[in-house]
Amino acid sequence: MNTEAVIVSIVFACCAAVHFVGMLVMAILARHRVQYLSLAWLLAIFFGVISIVAMFGDNVADGRPGILNPYMLLMLVVGTYLQSIYSLGIAMPGYLQWGRMWKYASPIVVLALIYVVAMFPAGQLTKVYSLNELLGNIFSLEILLRLAAMFLGLFYVLNIVFLPRRLAYKSGYPMLLLAYTVVLILSVILYLYTALNYTPRLLCAYMVVFTLVNFFWVCHSMETLIVMIPHPDVNMELDDVPDLLEEKEDASLKLQRQIDFNEVNRNRYLRVQLWMQQNKTKWMENGFTRDKLCEETGINRQLMLQCLRSQGHNNIHEYITTHRVEELKKMILRGDVTSITGCDIVGFGSIQTARSCFLRIEGVSLDAFFSASDRKKSNL
Repeated sequence: MNTEAVIVSIVFACCAAVHFVGMLVMAILARHRVQYLSLAWLLAIFFGVISIVAMFGDNVADGRPGILNPYMLLMLVVGTYLQSIYSLGIAMPGYLQWGRMWKYASPIVVLALIYVVAMFPAGQLTKVYSLNELLGNIFSLEILLRLAAMFLGLFYVLNIVFLPRRLAYKSGYPMLLLAYTVVLILSVILYLYTALNYTPRLLCAYMVVFTLVNFFWVCHSMETLIVMIPHPDVNMELDDVPDLLEEKEDASLKLQRQIDFNEVNRNRYLRVQLWMQQNKTKWMENGFTRDKLCEETGINRQLMLQCLRSQGHNNIHEYITTHRVEELKKMILRGDVTSITGCDIVGFGSIQTARSCFLRIEGVSLDAFFSASDRKKSNL
């Protein structure tokens, strides 16, 4: 084994060990808080892949992948996709769901299938070793698909910033997440440079940066837990220690926690309210359900139910129904709906459903409201 191969094997083995340690730490935390489970799985995936590559140091050191090798681009796209998942969960709590993540990964699957079909007639990869060769084949389908893969990788990174803004509107966006995104973009640029000018040592340099980026969330999680640990009063008398340990939690601390809890729920509720105001055409469709509301706002069902109940709503279905009844009232008063038969326009499945929901929410029958509205218009 030559020197380059030894360096590659050692670097990849060390990076795999770091991912393994991070995986164990997050797995322990995930036993108590499910929010860390996704990160434990991501680190486990990276640990497995890097461990396999570490066993083939000779092949990596002696390889000549060429410019924009499709296998390297595949690793870029899959890697950035996985690195973006946990980050999106920071900005949009409850966003991490299996169905949504598979849907989010669909561009990778589609691109991979197209590439396999496109290269099947040729039977082998087209390797490019110079810029002139790349420009000479720039309009070939295979090269265009490689460029599409490169931009798809950048798309997943940039979505860490843009997707919360598009789905959650005024959701909080921590500064550390912005810093993480910037560093991740720089690491992608380094990887692309490695793909254009491949050397084993340059790949090792990228792998070190890649490992540090992934381990960042492990360190952040540990720091968050440490900050939450209550610190003892160093000025207290030793005789007071047993009594202090037996006391209940300080009332002011409980009050502050309740205030913080209410503020978080209020912010989520305002986010949902803003979405409902700006997307009437969506929730006025009959197929719009509570799951659709959770998906559109980036809030899972449990947190959605929690924030709605904090504002007096019994459940998510009632919240949507209340908005539909309110919109129906406005349309009747404006004259947009002039008869009972048109009351399903706001999303109710039938006239009977509209009648029962209106009576339950408003306390008066829909027919009585129509009559009162007609009398009011005639008086005007």
